[in-house]
Amino acid sequence: MSVSESNSIACSLLIDLKGCQELKKLKQGTQYSIDLTKEPSIVFKDSVGNKKEMKFKQNCTVTITSEKILYNRDDVTIKSV
Repeated sequence: MSVSESNSIACSLLIDLKGCQELKKLKQGTQYSIDLTKEPSIVFKDSVGNKKEMKFKQNCTVTITSEKILYNRDDVTIKSV
C-alpha cells in the first residue's frame, strides 16, 4: 500500500467500480490505479448504509479492503448519491 493512502472510509458494500484498473492484490485488499482519462468513480455504501460516490481529482491509487477504502484526501471527493 502506498504511504499516500493515509485516509480511510468505511465500505460495507462496493456497488460500482468504474475506470479503476487493478494494480495488485495485497494481503489486506486490492490496490487500484486511478487514471483520470478513464473517468473513474467508485460507488459504495458506508457503514450505516448511505450510498456514496468517490470521484478523483488526479491520478492516484486507492486500496479497497473488505471493510474500507484507503485513499489520499487530496486526491478524492466523496459525496452522497
